[in-house]
Amino acid sequence: MDLIQNSADSRRWQLIPSSPSLSQDQMAYDAELFKSFQAGDAPILRFFYFSKPTFTLGRLEARRFKLDSLPFPYEVRPTGGRAVLHGAGDLCYAIVASKDNALVGGTLIDSYCKISKLLAKGIQSLGRDVQMTTEKHLGLGDPHCFSAPSQAELTWKGKKVAGGAQAREGGVFLQQGVILLSVSDDWKKAFPASSVENMAGLNDDPALQAIKREELEKALIQAFKSQGVQFER
Repeated sequence: MDLIQNSADSRRWQLIPSSPSLSQDQMAYDAELFKSFQAGDAPILRFFYFSKPTFTLGRLEARRFKLDSLPFPYEVRPTGGRAVLHGAGDLCYAIVASKDNALVGGTLIDSYCKISKLLAKGIQSLGRDVQMTTEKHLGLGDPHCFSAPSQAELTWKGKKVAGGAQAREGGVFLQQGVILLSVSDDWKKAFPASSVENMAGLNDDPALQAIKREELEKALIQAFKSQGVQFER
């Protein structure tokens, strides 16, 4: 069964395929997409990744860190949320759309749920039975985004594999998120060992065929297409 009934305003989207390099920071690029989005524009789905270990920090979370002492380069997200250490083992996405978009809009929690269901649909097609959380977790005091799942985030075998944060302005929202394929040793070096116990990558089970980043991106794109989305590059 479709997640929603298709409507004209949810079908035409702009797709920006993944790339590790830009003429500006990845977070600055998302901020510009968010700032320039106008009512009536086609929603945007963008994928990207970092070619070397890089922190991203929510715009408020960045105030808690001694930025000059971080062990890796960093960027500040235009959305919120706690610290994330990016690298070879993850795929990032950004969605820019109107709050009244039928496929991904609505109230904040409704939007989170709709997007998580789409992500889950794509991931499940690759043989990973991810589940969406229903309980709210404030995460106060947690050292990073994957310390514990919040509401409407994805877990696999009880551990968090995907997280996201959203910013809203007027009738437009930006959601940024990351899906883990693996948990690098850099995570364990950067954060206390106890804080990585509740996170997992989709390739953690050696009995399952490993998922490549390109395969994950294609599966997520297909999940949107299955709901009637028509992508334009």
